[in-house]
Order: sequence, then structure tokens, then C-alpha cells
Amino acid sequence: MRPLTHEECALIAAFADKLDESERTQLLDDLKLSTASEATHDGSRIVFDITGYERPQYRGQHLFNIEGKMLDSDGAELSVLLHADENGRLLELEFIRWDASDLLGPCWETLRLQ
Repeated sequence: MRPLTHEECALIAAFADKLDESERTQLLDDLKLSTASEATHDGSRIVFDITGYERPQYRGQHLFNIEGKMLDSDGAELSVLLHADENGRLLELEFIRWDASDLLGPCWETLRLQ
């Protein structure tokens, strides 16, 4: 596990700004206590561990009700998805390249949320 990068923190905070107050508060609290690790070789899926939170046995996950778009370093469009566990707690961040190539390096400043 590693600390979250400044860019990851800013992205999660941007998602939180689009949520209702209770979800926003919980997500920002989780962000303060989280560490991260890459679950894929190219970093396209990042999983989070929340200090002091015992995650329940996996029975599914859901998206925070927001989708992000951004560009990869070669200009390819990425979908950016933030997932919660069954309790609504921060679980993982996913970058999807629709051309099936590996993630090269997100251009963080191109993030748009829908």
C-alpha cells in the first residue's frame, strides 16, 4: 500500500463535490484515511484500504453515481469510475480505455465529470 497521490486525492474530492451531503462527507472522510495499491499492471484499477475500517466480505460493489471522462497521455479517451463497497465506502478507482490498450498515464487536468 502507498499514500494516495495528489492527483488521486483531487479526483476523488471532485467526485465527492457532486454527491449529496451524507455521501460526500463519508467519501471525504474515507479519503483522509485511505492508502492505495494498483490492482493491475498498468495502474488502470486502484484499490483503497481505509485505516480502521474492516471491509465486509465481498458481496458486490456499486458506482458512485457519477462518471468521469479524461484523456490518456496519447489522447485516447478514458472513462473514470469510482466504486464503493456494499456499505458505500471508498473501494476502487478504475480507468477504462475503450481501445483495449494499456493505460499510459492519465492527463489529470482533462477530467470532466458527468
